[in-house]
Amino acid sequence: MIHMRAFMTAGSQQRLKELLQWGKLRQEQLSQAILITKDSVVDYLKRQLQKGKWREVEDVLEGKPMTNAGKFMFEQLQDHVISNLIMRLGLRKVLAVAIAAIILPLILAKLGGDAVSKFRDLNK
Repeated sequence: MIHMRAFMTAGSQQRLKELLQWGKLRQEQLSQAILITKDSVVDYLKRQLQKGKWREVEDVLEGKPMTNAGKFMFEQLQDHVISNLIMRLGLRKVLAVAIAAIILPLILAKLGGDAVSKFRDLNK
């Protein structure tokens, strides 16, 4: 079972609203940021799986990013997402970091939940 609290921070919804107001982001830009983040995460995790880093990917998707391998991979993933947001949307670094800090955990929780449900369906 994926525990959303492993990824979510307290007040994420409020922080997202404040970020939108502070950064003067339009809803369209936020939607693009979410899509870019999702695509970046999926591509990154696929590359890691191709390299044979199954355990690290599993740790990140299970909500255990605090293991040494999981923490290292999560930090790399976060840097990858931030650079993609900067390059694709032209955001300032501070804004890209803030968006990644809020959206990345949500995307990971969603992907982790989807992966677990697919695995369960295969085992039935």
